[in-house]
Amino acid sequence: MKLKKALKLSFGVLVAFPLSFFVGNDILANHLKGNFEYELSNETLLACGGGGGSMSPTVKKAQKAKKAKAKLLFKKKQLSKMAAKGESTTKLEAEIAELEALLAK
Repeated sequence: MKLKKALKLSFGVLVAFPLSFFVGNDILANHLKGNFEYELSNETLLACGGGGGSMSPTVKKAQKAKKAKAKLLFKKKQLSKMAAKGESTTKLEAEIAELEALLAK
């Protein structure tokens, strides 16, 4: 009985293993058409720059200004704290001047 079971198993492996190459690699006609269309559209999207998602220059400029304002407020708070302690504030004043010049543009 064990020999018969082993023969069935080995025969099943001999048939299933080569068949898995055809089914697993999408050689069947119904999968091939869809896969080809997907690859074609994917190449088109990559050729056009990834299908969008990039920001316009005005949006980038607005985000940069928003970040600069936040940094400026933080630096001014630090400046007031350092001035209250009596520490040197020349470096912070220079950074604040740079941020204000950036926002003035």
